Amino acid sequence: MRRLLLALTLVSCTAPTSVTATSSPAPSPSRSAAPLTTSLPTATLRSSPSVDPASIPQCVASQLQAVAAGVQATDFFAGAVFVANRGTAACTLRGNPEVVLLTTAGSPLDVRSASVTAGTPKIVVVPVTEFRQDSSGIQGIGASAPLRWENYCEDVLPTSFRVTLPDAGGVIAGTFVDFTGKPVSTLGVARCDDASGPSTFTVYPFQEPVQ
Repeated sequence: MRRLLLALTLVSCTAPTSVTATSSPAPSPSRSAAPLTTSLPTATLRSSPSVDPASIPQCVASQLQAVAAGVQATDFFAGAVFVANRGTAACTLRGNPEVVLLTTAGSPLDVRSASVTAGTPKIVVVPVTEFRQDSSGIQGIGASAPLRWENYCEDVLPTSFRVTLPDAGGVIAGTFVDFTGKPVSTLGVARCDDASGPSTFTVYPFQEPVQ
């Protein structure tokens, strides 16, 4: 059985430090079951680079590709944004990306965005990588940003997302996949626990992929 990598990572993280409301989306088709698997992805463990990460250039959006996958855990929806480096040389990411879920019409989903920040963000070296479908778990992950989504009671589904990189790194248009790397039409959604309460979507700092 594969390790529950994302769920364990998210459970061990601290509470959000900032929350910002987003606008309500335009009506979309009713919620339908998302083609999700209960297995979470595996990724190759990378050893620490032999060079000083501070000497490696910062990643910019034009050299990166982003996909996201998720699954309903016991008490929340667990997922991650996975990043691959399509450039010609290694680059670095550090800190929190801003992740916005989008409807079919391109509007932000009606959720409250939050981020968990660290005192000293880790510099993640992203080697030249390429996403590959694999039955044992999506391959080619260069970096990831875990996600946690709680209490979503609307019928509007996310069909894409955008990632704004920290430090003015630019914006990436992202798509959804399942945990084998196969494209899917929606990320899936968090369970509805309180129809009168807010839906909260939390993003964690970039990290290296681990086994």
